[in-house]
Amino acid sequence: MVAGPGAISYSTRKMERRAMQALLKRISTFTAALREGAAAFMRGAGWDCSPVRRIRAELVDYPEGKERNRRLIIFFAALCVFDYMAYSYHTDKNLFDIFPSIPSLGSQVSAPVFFPSLDGTTIVEEMRTIPLFEEEEKTARSLFEAVVQGRRFANTAAAVPVEMILRNVWIRRGPKGAPSVCVFDIEPVMAPPGTGVVRNSEALFRQALEKTVKRNIPGVERVLVLEKGAESRLWEF
Repeated sequence: MVAGPGAISYSTRKMERRAMQALLKRISTFTAALREGAAAFMRGAGWDCSPVRRIRAELVDYPEGKERNRRLIIFFAALCVFDYMAYSYHTDKNLFDIFPSIPSLGSQVSAPVFFPSLDGTTIVEEMRTIPLFEEEEKTARSLFEAVVQGRRFANTAAAVPVEMILRNVWIRRGPKGAPSVCVFDIEPVMAPPGTGVVRNSEALFRQALEKTVKRNIPGVERVLVLEKGAESRLWEF
């Protein structure tokens, strides 16, 4: 006697159901073994105490699946927020300082900026319009970029013949009455081959930058330019 299509389909579904039940049983056995192993590890490590058991009961062994998942998501989200707060605290960053502030069109200020001249002996002053920031470090960054770019109506590229990439800026305020220090940390400088250099231009650049920062940021008495955290000559050919 030959079985019809209905009998074959019923037999196939029955076999699939048995296979699924066997798979679920294996998963259940494996999960139970993991829980027993974790409990044994916690007992051996001395973690099988009342607070840990309570956390496990509320987050891992909670009977309702949806509620357990919701609690786990809240737990891991709170853990990520705590990690971000700890990172912000150790790096001296504001919790809400995620994106750089964009100055409005009206927040501009006219500031004196000094540039090394091409004669290798003098410093030239020029008035520039720069963005006005609340943070002094951002103002110092704008001043640094202005000095590096050179004068507006004169070709002074030979006075600063290298490309400078600013890594970070710090302004360290000392106790009341003590001088403050502004530190610029830059990447190792890059100069195209065959670049012409004005004699004494490196020292003049440092003097021009220091004078610019002192004039525009009250209280700063010393300016340092570091190359990847170390003091060295910025260019010397």
